[in-house]
Parts: sequence; structure tokens; C-alpha cells
Amino acid sequence: MESAKPSEAVRVLVIGAGSAGLLMGQIFKKAGIDVAIFEQDASPTARPRDWDFGVYWAQSRIDECLTSELKALVDTVQTDPSYRRNEGSVMPVYNGFTGKLISELPAPYAIRLRRRAWLDLIRTGLDVRYGKKLQSITATEEGITAIFEDGTAETGALLIGADGAHSVARKWLFQSSPKDAAMQDLPISSFVALTRLDRQLALDLRAVHPTYCIVLNPSGFFAWYSLHDGTSEDPAEWVYMILATWPCDDTDDNADVAKNNDLLLDRVCALAEPLAYPFDAMFKRIPRGTKAWYGKRVNYWPTRPWDSRGGLVTLAGDAAHALTFHRGQGLGNAITDVAELQTHLRAMKAHTRSELAEAIAKYEKEVWQRGYEVVMENRENTLTLHDWDKVSQSMLLVAGLQRH
Repeated sequence: MESAKPSEAVRVLVIGAGSAGLLMGQIFKKAGIDVAIFEQDASPTARPRDWDFGVYWAQSRIDECLTSELKALVDTVQTDPSYRRNEGSVMPVYNGFTGKLISELPAPYAIRLRRRAWLDLIRTGLDVRYGKKLQSITATEEGITAIFEDGTAETGALLIGADGAHSVARKWLFQSSPKDAAMQDLPISSFVALTRLDRQLALDLRAVHPTYCIVLNPSGFFAWYSLHDGTSEDPAEWVYMILATWPCDDTDDNADVAKNNDLLLDRVCALAEPLAYPFDAMFKRIPRGTKAWYGKRVNYWPTRPWDSRGGLVTLAGDAAHALTFHRGQGLGNAITDVAELQTHLRAMKAHTRSELAEAIAKYEKEVWQRGYEVVMENRENTLTLHDWDKVSQSMLLVAGLQRH
């Protein structure tokens, strides 16, 4: 048996049903600790946007967090379940202007997951309650109480804020110094779209790499594609995630492109105009009417120690370390948060509030150090990738996709 009988001594509240929140639910369930997850969205499909993400060094740590039944199904939620990675798998990096290969980053046994399908998988067997947007938190004699905007409240021995980069739980922890909880911006704008492409272009992208590719340019324009859904036998039905980032003027708010999808596509196609084929075409051939998302600034939160109020409230995932995304380190670090906490849960002899608080204190010590280091490394990497004079010094090209 991989799941123990639920303990009546403690109850854990997890805020957020993303990767970190649901994996937290899985490890507490396996430990036999009562856990409930609260998500602000009305349903798992309430948000129209989906995306995909990679795991490059935390594959074994996923296994630590899941039951054997769920581990066996991870391959089914990959972007292309038929593609088998191996020890020699790589992620190519190209010069977008010349079309020449710059580097092949080692990515042994890397996996790439469709986010929505992945969350559906790791939600299995958990108590997840939707339409529960956290409004405030209150410490009581019974423990910690989460108060939601719908007027309901829930009390537990521990609250874990896994509610994303703009975490309400983090703001509560830093309520005496709000600036310490605030996201910080970089002068980099972003674009992302999920789209089908014509059959020939899909085949040409697959010839570059079956799964993904990074494109760097002297202009500072960063481009990326990944196969988001390659389950169809018809390449014209494959869905790609196309992403771009570029330096922007701090004084330019780009309000027009933020409001008009066609203008946004025009802007990105103009930036991609000088690129070599097929990298130029993957932007130009995004069909009109395709929904795209624009980010005025790439942002991040450098982890700093928080007062958990004696082990009552802690953070995980993006709430604990919001990263820039150019090295794909976010999911790996969220998984590591959960796996690290589980090592301390396993050392517990009894499920008491005091013992749980001790486990949280040990967990936080590791998260604070790792979180700050990885956030700042990725911040610097994002800046250097957009500066051609420094791009060869970027963490991406120097250290690749590995943890450090």
C-alpha cells in the first residue's frame, strides 16, 4: 500500500491546483495526512490558455512524488507520447539569422508535458475544490484559517501557498513589508501562441527537432517552438507553442498590441522578418484569428526568507521562486520543492502539529537558499540571451539545461 490511513491529528490546506499544489496533495495523501486543495478558477478548463513545459533534471523526483500507478502514466501526457528520449537527447540552439546550429544542449531523458493533461493526471484521487479564491488568512488557536472570497472558510494545521507568481499567500506573509513580496520586472516583452501550422512547415520544423528548438539572434529577439500536441498522424493537425521575447523600451507600454491580437501578430512577424527559414515562417504562418498572449514585461520574484508563523504558512512553486523561463527551470524546481518536503514528512514519527512545523522549518531552509540562487541565475540568463555581445556567457549556453 502506498497511501496510509489519513491522520486525524493534522489537516493541510493547499492553495492552488497547479503542478506544485497538486503534487503537494499527492505526497500528503501518500503520508496519510488529510489534505484539501483550493483553486480560484471555476474548473480545470476555466482558463483558455494552455501550454507545455519540460523536465530536464527532475525526472526521478517526479517518481518520488507519485504512486506507482500514476508514474506509469506520465508518458501518456507528453506532447508526443510516441517520441522516446534517450541518454543522447539534445535541445538544439540556432542562430536565427544564419540558420546555423550554435549548440546542442544535453537533455538526457528529458520529458515535455502538456500542462492541462499533466494536471488532469496528478489531480487523480485528490480533494480539489474550485471557485475558491483566497481572500485572507487568519491564525487561530486551532491553527490557520483560509478565508475565501465566496465567504467560506477552512481551517488546518498548515497552509501551503502554491498559488503562483502573484501569490496571495506570499503577500500575506509579507504584509508588514509589501514591497518584499512584489514581483520585479525586466525590460523584456513576450509573445506566445498555440497554433496549427501548414503540413509542410510542420514537417520542416520536425526535421530541425521533433520536440523543440531555441533560436537566438543578434537583434536580441529570442524565439522558441515546441510541439504541444503531436498525437495526430496528420502533421497539419499538430499543435505548436510558438514563443518570442525581445528587449523593449521601459517607457513603451505597448497598449495597442495588448488590446489588439492582429496588431500583436503584426508586431511579432515584423521582428521575425529577418530570420532564416523555417524560423521566420513559424511566425508568419500563424493563422489570423489565432489567440496570442502578450506580456508587457517578463517578471520574477527573488526568494527571500518569510516568517511561517511557527510553521503555519509556507510557499511552494512559483509562489516561492518565480523564475524567468528561458532555461525551463520552473517545473523542475516546483517538483524539487515537493520532493524535498516529502523527505521530511517521511521522517515524522507521528502526525502532530509540532512535528509538522519542524518538517516545514527544514523544508524552508533548503527552499530559501535554492530559490534565491535559481531565480537570480535565471534573471541574469534572460538578460544575457537578449544581448548578443554577452549571449555566449549566458547560463543557457554555459550550463545548459541542468540544475546549475
